[in-house]
Amino acid sequence: MKIKQLFALVLAAAMMLSLSACRNRNDEEENLPPEVTENDELVIYHNSKDLAPGLISLTEEYSRASGKKVSAKLYSADFSDDIKSGKAALYVVDTKSDLEDWHSGGFFADLMNDSGFSNVITKIPAGLQLNNTGLGSYGIPLMLEGYGYIFDRSMLESLFEGETAKNLVNDLKTCSYSEFESFVTAVETYISAPSAAKITVNGNDYTFRAEKSEKAKTLTGVFSMNYESAEAAKALLSTALASKFAGRYEVMNANEETVSSLEKTVSAYIEVLDLHTRSIAGVENGISKGEEFSGGDYNYSTAIDLFAKGNALFYPGSTSDAADFEKSRSGIGAALDILPMKLPLSDEDITAAGMTKEKLDRSIVIGSRYYLAVNPKAEENLSAAAKEFISWLYEDEAGKTAYSGAFGAIPHSFEYFAESAPQSSSPETESGAPETENPGKSSEEPSFVPSHRVESSLLTSVGQYYAAGNWIPDVTTAMPKDWNDSVLFEGLSDFFKMENWTDEDRKGFSETLLGGWKDRLENKTEQNVG
Repeated sequence: MKIKQLFALVLAAAMMLSLSACRNRNDEEENLPPEVTENDELVIYHNSKDLAPGLISLTEEYSRASGKKVSAKLYSADFSDDIKSGKAALYVVDTKSDLEDWHSGGFFADLMNDSGFSNVITKIPAGLQLNNTGLGSYGIPLMLEGYGYIFDRSMLESLFEGETAKNLVNDLKTCSYSEFESFVTAVETYISAPSAAKITVNGNDYTFRAEKSEKAKTLTGVFSMNYESAEAAKALLSTALASKFAGRYEVMNANEETVSSLEKTVSAYIEVLDLHTRSIAGVENGISKGEEFSGGDYNYSTAIDLFAKGNALFYPGSTSDAADFEKSRSGIGAALDILPMKLPLSDEDITAAGMTKEKLDRSIVIGSRYYLAVNPKAEENLSAAAKEFISWLYEDEAGKTAYSGAFGAIPHSFEYFAESAPQSSSPETESGAPETENPGKSSEEPSFVPSHRVESSLLTSVGQYYAAGNWIPDVTTAMPKDWNDSVLFEGLSDFFKMENWTDEDRKGFSETLLGGWKDRLENKTEQNVG
């Protein structure tokens, strides 16, 4: 790879991470890593202020345990010289950067073929492996992130009569799209005109309170949308694509004929987007898509505040948003949970290997934005130091404890945290875990017992889905270069400005999404030929 291309690659990755860091709404200074010195035996290169405290904690614990000087370096500009020289042996890769260029540039060591990493790599499910060819594994997932409908269990239970309301969470986790849509409609009606109406979910009846509880009085809409980011829309897209593609590699290698066959899948995707924007929570009243939503002050901070303060029942988003919920309302994390994003698809519409309608309805999207990668160009002593650190982190009990203290997050390794994951004779899916009959088990039959500290009920719930194999890989990272930003996000920006979506509007948006995909396939073919 030419130096100019490498510089552009690294700068783009740095800019992406820098923009990501801006998602926090306060400007308080993060604790930055200490200065790197010549005495360091290993330096972890990264570009995330969010990760900095955790990485510092890990390196300090490792230094105490091993007696070696290790530090984490927060870079803010070009570090291509460090990569080319082999000085940067271990670094954090962001999946939002251009992974294809990183891979083609030869900056990922294939850990799959490294006998010293077999115990670590074999625990990474196929859906979380970092590769661009369907072969090899070029990174270790740093922490898992879940995407779906985040909600406050206490708010949900406050809408219904009796203790049986607690069972509703499990029914919503396993119900079909049509049942979920009916539930959304019922809640929408209840917010504006409360009554002791009944609703059936998964064959079980639930009765709304005749009068709103004090908690429920704050609701103004069903969903609190994040208009500034396409993250929730991308997670929904991963769910839709899971009906046709078994994993990231298949998406990456889709041809024009395959993309053209996705019209019904995209149509179902758009229908759910319509559901999301039909009942959006406002400060005093509900709003709908259109200028009030997309052209005013309804931004990321607004969406976070409205959900945290009880104006919305569901927040379509990811577990990474939880820290910002806490800033809006201290203590909210104690009762957060997550539901799968469901789609109006039939069994006949689902053709991906290992996928069924039932599994699709019960699965959240899980991915890892950050990976630890080893530079194959690194000097032998630095490369050995990097591998020793990774082995300590994922195999040594002291390393696991340090991980827990540093992040309090969900690691990728099954036995690391799923001590009582349910057993099944069912064939494994791409997630690498057996399918189970009921991912929404009651609290009396837990399928997830963490062997380390997990910070919140939300992450514990993600762990339940993951341990049971009820999850879908985040395949949007496999979409063609710049499709997410230049096609999906720009298309959504225009689409959300419309107050009503006609059949023609839906068709036009579908053509935009699929046409943009095919255009990029053609460009890629031309570049390869050239």
